[in-house]
Amino acid sequence: MTRTNPTTKYLRSHAEVEASQRISLSRRYRHVACIPVCNEGDSLTTTLTTLADAEGSDEALVILIINARETAPADVHQTNQAQAQTLQTLASLSDAPMAEGSFRGMGIVLVDRYSEGRRFPKKQGVGLARKIIGDLAVAWMEDGSIEERWMRCTDADARVPADYWQRTAHQPSGHSAVIYPFAHVPEGDDFQRQAMVYYDAYLRYYAHGLGLAGSPYAFPTIGSLLCIDGDAYAKVRGFPKRLAGEDFYILNKLAKVGRVETLSGQPILLEGRTSDRVPFGTGVAVVQIRELLTQGQPYEVYNPQIFTALKHWLDALDVAAKTEDAQAFQKSLDAVPDPLGPVLRQAVQVTGSQAPVEHALNEVKGRVLRKRIDDWNDAFRTLKMVHALRDEGLGTVPADDALKAFTSDIPS
Repeated sequence: MTRTNPTTKYLRSHAEVEASQRISLSRRYRHVACIPVCNEGDSLTTTLTTLADAEGSDEALVILIINARETAPADVHQTNQAQAQTLQTLASLSDAPMAEGSFRGMGIVLVDRYSEGRRFPKKQGVGLARKIIGDLAVAWMEDGSIEERWMRCTDADARVPADYWQRTAHQPSGHSAVIYPFAHVPEGDDFQRQAMVYYDAYLRYYAHGLGLAGSPYAFPTIGSLLCIDGDAYAKVRGFPKRLAGEDFYILNKLAKVGRVETLSGQPILLEGRTSDRVPFGTGVAVVQIRELLTQGQPYEVYNPQIFTALKHWLDALDVAAKTEDAQAFQKSLDAVPDPLGPVLRQAVQVTGSQAPVEHALNEVKGRVLRKRIDDWNDAFRTLKMVHALRDEGLGTVPADDALKAFTSDIPS
């Protein structure tokens, strides 16, 4: 009996309808990038220009989806319509629901989810947008229209480096995703600019703290930076259809099916703008930090001791996996010294984290046990543990005290 290719199975059973209704591309491409567009200004043209200026762009395809919810304000629909008309002119695109054109020798596909009758339901947003164009990219990989298996995901406020298309050329196998380095470009008034500097530093601080703790999830989760293996994308069933946080959740899944690594080299530059298009994320964080600064209040981040306590927790999980013994696991928790020990044990109790580990110890052994513990203690549960350690006594500290003392790679 012939087994169905997992990617083919995904496309048949779980992909969005656009994948099965995709157009036949006019030529074969080597690279692909996917960009959701909603209520954007002139930044999209700048993003496309940097993509076209990057080496290898003559073999690249950029899939764009202009989208909005049915319930979005009228000015969002107007902006989207104007953006579509600009793109149609720049890339010689028709007004079909899915159209192919070119921009400075680089292929462009535009998907219409902005026109009346094609807009998203009120509870859908960027997650669905990323899934539609991600599914299209993988479908074209499967039919041979796109040669490379790497699917890049970025945003309309990003400026990519000159080697954007080429940097993954010699990436070793076994990676489910790689992440480009980043830098935010502060803009706006002094408060907004300082807020962006703080938030950029916080993102690095959190990833660095996880790395020092020994977490396998020590990478930034920013949708503008992603480069995903097509088969891994299918294994995790694509982007989750969330209003926000889709980047965090897909990376959480991808880390369970392969390695996730942050690339070196020149960063992708991201605009430091404010935004309320999604309920959380960079734009909302900048607004919140700016508000604190205008009120003369300090911006605070996780106490660095949280990451030390987290390391003790990860060490205890390692003991559990190696010894396959619940008593050894308990002893490793009991051995964490004051003042972190009591806080960690209380955080473990509050999060209910001990019972799942003990159940695993009773049910499986060996490599299966290690995999089960590692997959259970994922990025989401790591974040829950960080929050519990904060709430059970370690708290937060002013950013000025923590960020530069904790890591040397925080920009000033």
